[in-house]
Amino acid sequence: MTVPTVASLCRVLGTDLAPAEGFAASGREVSAVHISELLDPTGYLNGGELLLTTGLSLPRNKLGCERYVGRLVEAELTALALGLGPVHAEVPAPLLAACRKLGLCLLTVPPPTPFLRITKAYWAAVSRTAEQHLKDVLATQRALVDAAASADPVATVLRTLGRSLDAWAAAYTPGGEVDQVFPAGAAEQAERVRGEIVRLEGAGAHSAASFATGSGAVIVFPLAGHERAAGFLAVGTSTPLDPTRRRAVLTASALLSLDAVRGSRAESVADEGQRCVGLLVGFGHLDAARRLAGAVRAPSPPDHVRVLAVRGRASDILIGVVRRWCPEAIAVRKDDRAAWFLVPADHPPTACLEDAVRRADADAAAVLTEVVPVGRAPAVRAVAAATLADLAPGTRLLAHPSARPYGGDPVARMAAACDRLTDVLRQALVGYLRHHGQWEAASRALGVHRNTLRHRVSRCQTLLGVDLTDPDVTAELWLLLRRRGMV
Repeated sequence: MTVPTVASLCRVLGTDLAPAEGFAASGREVSAVHISELLDPTGYLNGGELLLTTGLSLPRNKLGCERYVGRLVEAELTALALGLGPVHAEVPAPLLAACRKLGLCLLTVPPPTPFLRITKAYWAAVSRTAEQHLKDVLATQRALVDAAASADPVATVLRTLGRSLDAWAAAYTPGGEVDQVFPAGAAEQAERVRGEIVRLEGAGAHSAASFATGSGAVIVFPLAGHERAAGFLAVGTSTPLDPTRRRAVLTASALLSLDAVRGSRAESVADEGQRCVGLLVGFGHLDAARRLAGAVRAPSPPDHVRVLAVRGRASDILIGVVRRWCPEAIAVRKDDRAAWFLVPADHPPTACLEDAVRRADADAAAVLTEVVPVGRAPAVRAVAAATLADLAPGTRLLAHPSARPYGGDPVARMAAACDRLTDVLRQALVGYLRHHGQWEAASRALGVHRNTLRHRVSRCQTLLGVDLTDPDVTAELWLLLRRRGMV
């Protein structure tokens, strides 16, 4: 995202912010506007700032000014602006000479212009840039979804992606052969990537790669399939992709995955539509997921969901069971044995699901999380997957649907779950509660890394079906653990 520069601020402010004599407004970006009268403000600078000062503590001699400016240059200051009037009627000659010698851009703020006008102009420019950035991101996502719903989705998505990123884009077969490329003149560049595609195909369908080429950078994403990739998407740019443009490629790869598996006999088009809607939610592109859901007539992700993760002898059988239990559930088949779902918060009673799963596959394991905003689904799904991996066959942790999303009366629901906690998880939970949720203190007392403790407590939260940030819940949980002799 482009941020304001010294030159753009000078253009906006006119005479209120202008280069000092012998200086020109640079095109360097301004990371922030900072006001300081300290002789050494570098402890409060991160680099890239525009520093405003009246020169109250400015040294009067040449050596002092050079040391002052030298510290600012070392701190990677973008520019220094001297407010004239309160202390100095004009720019002191020693400061002028020091800035010229050390190459620091020097600006002036004439009286009676307040510094507040400079800071307001900067943040207004940042706000306009952020708003335009958001509009551009949404426009790209919508254009890609519309392209995926066109009569020729592969060619249209490649064209849309290439034009949006100012890049070339190519689709490959599962064997690494170039299928389509945009623009046509990039065929030779796309052909040179074949070796990387073949190597990536051998690494598995869920691997992605990025690498430098003689003309820039290339990023390759697999198109989701079953045991192997259903194809590949490659994008070549003159510069490495920033996070925003990388997300656009992720969206395109998810959308092209839909087209790549339409001919698959293992899954119907409707199944893949749901899968891609779920994948888009997993990538954090909720707006695109809902637009795609409308285009392929799949269930649209609701505002609040539960994440259901299942594992058994055949994922296709379990998907059928879940769909019969809740037709609005969005299914994502992970492999032959596992799948996960986005389940609306107002789903049918879980007792019906328990019975159906047991009849279909008595050894199937399942985890149904608490109700969360759909934006939290990716993080919650990761926790559910980790919990599912630790469950023994036939173990099913299905939260009661009448429970409040983040609390309620947890005692009855927690009692049985507490007995199922492993020693490691129980120790992590007790340590967390004993130190009142203070991660540093708890991790130090347990002798584990803070991130390790966070992961274990998160698993406890999912297994118990409660919100451990709720003080009422943690108080009752502590008493419950004491009554059971676990503390």
